[in-house]
Amino acid sequence: MERRERGLMKRLNTTIKSFNDEQLKRDEEVLSFLEKREERMEANMLKKAEGFEYIYKEQFKEFGKIMVKRDKEIERDNNYRQKLWIDSLDHVNSNVVNMHSMLTEIESSLNTLGARQDQLITLANDYCLRNS
Repeated sequence: MERRERGLMKRLNTTIKSFNDEQLKRDEEVLSFLEKREERMEANMLKKAEGFEYIYKEQFKEFGKIMVKRDKEIERDNNYRQKLWIDSLDHVNSNVVNMHSMLTEIESSLNTLGARQDQLITLANDYCLRNS
């Protein structure tokens, strides 16, 4: 009986060892599967991150283009406004020059009229003196 028990115990231990070996093998397969899965997930995450990075770079480039375009439009508008101011100042300056010229002509005409008025007064006085 003892021998039989020992034989059963030996068979049981062999079965348990075999079961443990199979369980260990399955655990290693599961672990290998999980590691491969994790690697694939990391690769996918990297691809997604690269995709987001690409999208971000493209959007940043587009934003940069918009900002450059906006800056050019602002510069063009500022140049246009500056040109308008210069044109307006030129027009005002031209008007001032014309007004100064007209005032000079008026002053000259008044001086001429004043001289003629003095001549008329002198002639009238001479006439009055001769006829009195």
